[in-house]
Amino acid sequence: MCAQPTPRPRERDGGSPLHRDASTARPPWRRPLALALAAAAVAVPALALLGPVAAILAGTRTAAACLASIEAPRGPALPDCRPEIRWFALPSRLPWTYRAASALAEELGVRAAVADYTDAAVGRPDGAALAGATEAVATAQAMVAAGTGRVTFDELGPARGAPSLGREAARLGDRRTLLAQPDRWTDWHVRVHTLRAALTEGDLQRALAIAKGYAAMEPRDEDLRTTTGAILCLGAGAEAKRGIELLTLNQDDRASRRYAGMARNWGEVRAVLVACAARAGVEPPPMPEAPEAGVADAVEVRLAQRARLAAARKDAVEATQRATRAIRDLLGSSAALDPEARGDLLAVVLAEDEALDAAEAAALARPDDDDEPAAGETGHDGVPARSEPRAPTGLPASSLRALDWLPERGLARPAIAGSLRARAAARAAELAAAPQISPSQADALRAAAGALALRAARELALEGDAPRAVDALDRLGSLAPELAPEAARALARSSVWALVGERDRALDLVERVDLGAAPPALRAAVLLQRAELLASRGRRRDAARAAVLADEEAAAARAVDPAGEAMPARAELALLDARSRWTRLSLALPPGDSPLRQGSPPAQLPADHAAAWPWVGFASLDAPWARDDQPALSRALSTWSAARDAPPPARRALRYAALRRRGDAPPALVPYAALSAQLLGDGEGDPEVWLDAFLALDASRFSLRRYAFARAEAARWRGDEGSAAAWQRRYDALRAVASDPARAEIARYLGI
Repeated sequence: MCAQPTPRPRERDGGSPLHRDASTARPPWRRPLALALAAAAVAVPALALLGPVAAILAGTRTAAACLASIEAPRGPALPDCRPEIRWFALPSRLPWTYRAASALAEELGVRAAVADYTDAAVGRPDGAALAGATEAVATAQAMVAAGTGRVTFDELGPARGAPSLGREAARLGDRRTLLAQPDRWTDWHVRVHTLRAALTEGDLQRALAIAKGYAAMEPRDEDLRTTTGAILCLGAGAEAKRGIELLTLNQDDRASRRYAGMARNWGEVRAVLVACAARAGVEPPPMPEAPEAGVADAVEVRLAQRARLAAARKDAVEATQRATRAIRDLLGSSAALDPEARGDLLAVVLAEDEALDAAEAAALARPDDDDEPAAGETGHDGVPARSEPRAPTGLPASSLRALDWLPERGLARPAIAGSLRARAAARAAELAAAPQISPSQADALRAAAGALALRAARELALEGDAPRAVDALDRLGSLAPELAPEAARALARSSVWALVGERDRALDLVERVDLGAAPPALRAAVLLQRAELLASRGRRRDAARAAVLADEEAAAARAVDPAGEAMPARAELALLDARSRWTRLSLALPPGDSPLRQGSPPAQLPADHAAAWPWVGFASLDAPWARDDQPALSRALSTWSAARDAPPPARRALRYAALRRRGDAPPALVPYAALSAQLLGDGEGDPEVWLDAFLALDASRFSLRRYAFARAEAARWRGDEGSAAAWQRRYDALRAVASDPARAEIARYLGI
């Protein structure tokens, strides 16, 4: 018999007693626990890795939203966004999120510090708060320098540069911060702003002290070097000699070197250099003999300066003759010379060249009369021949309003004293009576005499000499076509007294004049000056009525077809129209008076306040605002009207939006500044701090005297006599510098 094999139970067979016992012994929760532990082993590292990333994303969203709310409509309290840094606290301690979290935390700190500083100038303007916020900006600047060292921040909002207290102070017009530590600034443009801030304050001694400090640092940038040198030239002795050294470097550099294929002319620098040498009592350095880059422009400025300095030399007669001969050569050879420049140079020749006869003077005043008949020659009908009337030499169709007499910025035209212009006007009138000249030549000289008298009155008024200015108008004003109507004479006299601060006397002249026979443009100009003076004297209701009437007259004048008018006349009408509309908007308040001209767009704001302000382009006279078919000006005026009437939270947002759209101030700077102050309601902040910030960019487009005068008048319009007195003191200090003939070219170059 064969033995039968014994079957062995298979492993994992449930029938096996051993396997059956093991199966029944395993707990039911063991498998889920194993799965849970496995999931946890995967999830915990994932959370550790991704949790900080999620916190960074959440923190970025909340911080950006908080920062955006600062410039949105809100209450007076500045949103505090610094607590949002909690989102970046833990991630900044982990190696895989350290860089991103630290950078975001740094940016949040920077933006919060700058927001505090900006809010003190824009959101709730306050001088003390502005001063208190500077240290936070300085701390943020140091933090970035010690941290990432970035130059751009763009993750929590619109891109902005790295924080710099000097740049922020210049951006917000914070003159006190700029002047507190002038040696602290390293950027050349911040130093230029600091020097300009000292001049704006009318503090010449402080400007000289700062300039001496910058000069000792050997400035490399040529704009800083010329500004520093020119300010030193306002001093005397060693200061002026140091200024000569700096200006000579710029003159020679501009004459010999090109940068990226471009060159800068050096004629204005040469004029400042010559004036500086005269003040220092030394000979100016020679002109570059063979310039390879820029050219010696500003010829008219340097010729007039040469004649002025010649009178002070020992050989004054001979030197003056050479100077006036050079001017006569230019006048005789340049028929296309700008009329204002021709009038300036003609004034020098008439006042200084005693040998000039009537016929020669007439030829210089009107060089295009090549076919001028001789004295006694008649036309075809036996009547003495007379050429067609031409625009007078000097101020072509110029405005007679005080605010238009304020000086422009720069040294584009010769600096000639009012007394010399008055002597030239008297000489032209005397030569016009000479019997040997033709009627047309006599007309040319009489027109020149009238224009010179009007310009003499303007310059004398700017120098603060009202009696001599009025005398120039009274003695020779009848020869000026601009002063033919009685209303024009009254307006010119009123402008003289307004510029020297006699506002009651100026107002009396324009209130008593009869406007019945005056053309619309002249009526508008008189009414406009009346409105400005009434506002300055605190008679707000009367000022509003006069402003509305002026705007209606300006609209009537603009409605006349100007196709036959010369370009200067058309441009003047455009300026008069724009000024009247800004003045009306600033002074006329509903319900008594409509602030907008009939037919203007409705006063309403867009839903997005950041896009509220349309760009008009006032920096150029050829911009769309001066054309009848362009609505930019009307839209801007309607926006301003709506913004002024908006509730406080919306006005706050609009101020932030306006800060980003600076640089578009109209020539009507007084009503523009007064209107800008109306974006602040009672108790919402200091208008002076807000205007410093809002006009900081536009101020560089205007002379310092024009800017100071405008700020003083705007303060008077809103009844702030303290601020008006402070700005008047600054204006008087600047006028004293600019009225000194020995410093005239230097002052104009510096924008005074």
